[in-house]
Amino acid sequence: MLNKEIFYIVQKSNLEDKSPLIILLHGYGSNEKDLFSFKEYLPNDATIVSFRAPLELFLNMYAWYQIYFENNVKSFDEKSALVSKNLIIDKIKEIAKQYNCDDKRITLIGFSQGAILCNAIALTSPVGIKNIISLCGGIDKEIIKLSKENLNSVSFYFSHGIFDDVLPFKQAKESLDLLKTNNIDFHFEDFPTGHGVSPENFKSMLKWLISNS
Repeated sequence: MLNKEIFYIVQKSNLEDKSPLIILLHGYGSNEKDLFSFKEYLPNDATIVSFRAPLELFLNMYAWYQIYFENNVKSFDEKSALVSKNLIIDKIKEIAKQYNCDDKRITLIGFSQGAILCNAIALTSPVGIKNIISLCGGIDKEIIKLSKENLNSVSFYFSHGIFDDVLPFKQAKESLDLLKTNNIDFHFEDFPTGHGVSPENFKSMLKWLISNS
């Protein structure tokens, strides 16, 4: 059962004025501490917030929505994915106000399931979102109601391991056709890895983020 409140941990900006806001969304079966390990390398003028997904699977293991396998066919709980997406959107607005953040300089960084939701949020409700960093994720049309405005104000970075056997490389890359069809620019990189973020991938991501800050 999904909780209706999103728990999070935060590292406040060193700025006195309004700061950029970076939101971290972990993958299936992980928790808020996972991507929060990035914080030492992210811009220190940003307020960095890492969310815990609302669905508890096991102790210290959480998900944004349930995934099912039946007869080797993968599916997911679309309803709970949409609920999580809306919970995140509302929580971002709340946090931006609470921590005196610039609501027009928001970056979402997600891994796997968290990345899929980052993309869905940006394509559905892009106002205020400056950057999306999608690590080992993709685009799922089932949870997107494509916005009619502001889409070209978002900068997208995608990376994927060519040996990924959790979310296959070919499937993830083909999902980006939605962006091409709608003339949305994005940056894509592949790495000789599986379902994870290599040191080279991490360096590339940081370089891109700094250049787009």
